[in-house]
Amino acid sequence: MSGARSPGIVLAATFTSDGLGAAMARLLKGTGREVLAAPYGQVVEVLLDPGGVLLTHAGVNVVLLRVEDLVRGAADPWGDDGLLDELLSALSAAPTRSAATWLVALTPPSPGALAEPVAARWIDAATRRITDAVGPLPGVHLISLDDLADRYDVPETHDEYADRIAHLPYTDGYFDVLADRLVRMAATTWHRPRKVVVLDCDNTLWAGVCGEDGPRGVEIGPGRRAVQEFMRDQRAQGKLLCLCSRNEEADVRAVFAEHPDMVLTMRDITSHRIGWGPKARYLSELSEELGLALNSFVFVDDDAVECASVRAQLPEVAVVELTRDADAAPGQLAREAAFDQLTVTDEDRLRADWYGAEPERRALERSAADYEEFLTRCAIEVTMERLSDALLERAAQLTTRTTQFTLAGTPFTVPGLRQSLDGGGHGWMVRVRDVFGDYGTVGLVVAEADGDTLNVPVFLLSCRVLNRRVETRMLRLLSAEARALGCRTLRLPYRPTRRNAPARHFLQALSGRAIGADDAAGVVDVRTADWADACAEVSGR
Repeated sequence: MSGARSPGIVLAATFTSDGLGAAMARLLKGTGREVLAAPYGQVVEVLLDPGGVLLTHAGVNVVLLRVEDLVRGAADPWGDDGLLDELLSALSAAPTRSAATWLVALTPPSPGALAEPVAARWIDAATRRITDAVGPLPGVHLISLDDLADRYDVPETHDEYADRIAHLPYTDGYFDVLADRLVRMAATTWHRPRKVVVLDCDNTLWAGVCGEDGPRGVEIGPGRRAVQEFMRDQRAQGKLLCLCSRNEEADVRAVFAEHPDMVLTMRDITSHRIGWGPKARYLSELSEELGLALNSFVFVDDDAVECASVRAQLPEVAVVELTRDADAAPGQLAREAAFDQLTVTDEDRLRADWYGAEPERRALERSAADYEEFLTRCAIEVTMERLSDALLERAAQLTTRTTQFTLAGTPFTVPGLRQSLDGGGHGWMVRVRDVFGDYGTVGLVVAEADGDTLNVPVFLLSCRVLNRRVETRMLRLLSAEARALGCRTLRLPYRPTRRNAPARHFLQALSGRAIGADDAAGVVDVRTADWADACAEVSGR
């Protein structure tokens, strides 16, 4: 493995991990990212070393703990908490000293240890201590491995002989699936997660053709129910569920309404395209309707021809060609990287409900005399609150997911945001509500005072609230905060892109000069004393 410090993965484990690191490196081949290994048997030492691979790395740090290894070689192994105490102390402090994202996983204990009652009790207690200590840490994610072997059908997890002679506790097969799991979780920090799952119906949600078999004639056995349960869980994690089916709409609705074994309901479906048109066109229409880019879509269909057509016409869409083997389908979905999501925030959970209220908002807009009346009747409320540790996860998520209204487009990890705040920076989260419900925390401002100027490297807003003039209220509230800090100027750095047109238009209105997508990066200064006038000018839809 190379010693280069590219933003890849650093792996530290309480056991010999050479085979695991090699498997991870194979999965990363061609991505430009590397796997670096911490020295064997020195997890605590590298957690404490300010010049070591963990604390100097800006990518993803993976820490694997087999709890029994913490007492390996001890004279009184199941009564010695010394190394465990050191580990918890070092692990609790490390994220605040690093800009990396941390993944911590407890790997399976050996069958031999679990067979001893005293050892099993110690392992259980130590596991609870680690979970309780690590779970609340900002920027640290506990990765569950409980169902890993079953999900991937690994026949043997442990290698007792290799463990005894080389401290290599797991089989090659288990290391391979563990590598897949860890690399996929790391990749969620490098790529924006998918937000929309578009589902076929016939032979996907149920077996059979509803137009021919009737609403009660299609089959929904345990496998298809598990598929629907998986999708319901995806909705609970913040993904929007849509339908895209070659059928008559009445036939599809009849299955949802009448079949006794349906898990999903039409209330779970944000939107749909049911008819006889090309599915690629339907996906494009859904993208426009929802205001979400096609690269945030997952398309699930059993038909190989439909899947190939969508792949060819919409390469940015993640396509899952679902097996028609009902028993195998849930396992296939569980292994699909398109559904991976490292964190689920309160705002993720609100997303489906917010989109569910959009028809009411659109109806109000159609009935209003003009857009001014529509905004007035929406009674939009915008508030800013100080960025706290509890909000850091959502704040980091916004910096990686927001592409349309972001001035500089700078992504942050949770530790990176924490370092900015600890270094004298200021942060605020923006929350928006209207008469139809709560949009959640949809905006972020990060700033640092420099004399009488407040530099604002992060000023962003979710696409959910575009065209609501929220950005002008953000500027007004930020100007008040700047004045409280003794600053007379807001300095807004920007980096134009093809995607951030709404942000460029906002800056153009503030600066009075054109800013093109291909222009060089620059700054716009706004005098806080003129904030009301500046905001009044930014009033277009």
